[in-house]
Amino acid sequence: MKRKGFWLATGIIIIPVVLFYIFNAGSQNYERLPYLGEKIPPTNANEDTVFYTVPDFNVKDQVAKEINQKHLNDHIYVANFFFASCTDVCPTMNRRLQTVYDKFKEFSEVQFVSFSVDPENDSIPVLYNYAKKFSADAKIWHFTTGSKDDIFKAGAGFLLPVSIEDKTIDHSQQFILVDKANHIRGVYDSGSDAELKRLEGDLKLLLYEYHAPGTKR
Repeated sequence: MKRKGFWLATGIIIIPVVLFYIFNAGSQNYERLPYLGEKIPPTNANEDTVFYTVPDFNVKDQVAKEINQKHLNDHIYVANFFFASCTDVCPTMNRRLQTVYDKFKEFSEVQFVSFSVDPENDSIPVLYNYAKKFSADAKIWHFTTGSKDDIFKAGAGFLLPVSIEDKTIDHSQQFILVDKANHIRGVYDSGSDAELKRLEGDLKLLLYEYHAPGTKR
């Protein structure tokens, strides 16, 4: 079953990529995802545009592993914010993210990072049990916690609005797609079916961007 599941997941991602290359052989005109955030344009022809990058963060996941940009080097990842005691929006959001996780978990380049906005209550054991609800492999999908300052900085780093409300950090319900160089390449409304499909499509495009023939990465 594991082998069958692997090839099914592989087909979901690879077949569209292969077909895309077949129909665009010899061309580098495939769609590229935008870079979000502030941009610093080049001052001369020898310089490239400098795109916004997510600042480093330091948190721990459900198995007490430290998660930061160093850990995520050479990975594409999807980030979101939640808290374990939430009974409506957060479980729904993470169940929807689980559908994306299930399709991409066989690909070692893709990771998922969910930040708790209630660090006072969401201890590592709490997150460990919470992660089980979504069948999350701790090597791939990290449910993380840290100090309130850590979470504030992380939220601001992903260009999301954060504020204190009812002793927890009020948070966005969006998914954020980040590339291997820490650039934000997409933001998606977790409550929208169309946005979820867009996230899946953009993950495929980003994987292709790194592996397209002739691409130097």
